[in-house]
Amino acid sequence: MTILHFAIIAVCAYLLGSLSFAIIVSKVTLGKDIRDYGSGNAGLTNAYRTMGASKTLFVLLGDIAKGAAAVAIGMLLAGPIGKLTAGIFVILGHMFPLYFGFRGGKGVLVGAVMLALFDWRVFLIALVLFLAAVFATRWISLGSILGAISFPISTFFFYHDQVLTAMAFGMAAAVVFMHRSNIARMLNGTENQFSFKSKKTIESTGKDEKGTDA
Repeated sequence: MTILHFAIIAVCAYLLGSLSFAIIVSKVTLGKDIRDYGSGNAGLTNAYRTMGASKTLFVLLGDIAKGAAAVAIGMLLAGPIGKLTAGIFVILGHMFPLYFGFRGGKGVLVGAVMLALFDWRVFLIALVLFLAAVFATRWISLGSILGAISFPISTFFFYHDQVLTAMAFGMAAAVVFMHRSNIARMLNGTENQFSFKSKKTIESTGKDEKGTDA
């Protein structure tokens, strides 16, 4: 991968990642900022908890699309390393969006899209760990952390490539770091458990007291 290719991939992926659809959907449909509600996180879980399933569907589709677009650019310009480079920067954009004051989500969904497009085997291992953890504890955050940790391990197992493994490790570390407050709450036994019942707090009560989220 040339320096020019790296620069193009990094910039395009970061700008795509900065399109925070949880914020966009909440502002366009409700005239409010999702970061003022629930956990204050501009992510899929908080969107579902505070806006309901129908609006969260648009968040889901938008985040999938931006992740897929970024990875496609990376693949086109630099192959597997380009995919991971795009993955790193689209997640950074999602976490620290340029357009929204650098306050975004935690990168789990965008990271999952990147994994699915990078290698289905790596994605499947992460998905199984995620679902097992959520099924056992109903902690979305724990599933997200375990899925992230599996990424560099699976990458090394399948590719035996130090560069790819190091990049995967960096991405996993970023996701785990963004969940540091969730880790503290899990250790204290105060982490919220996921429920399929949405509270729709943005529509129903105005500004909501901030809680927890993955």
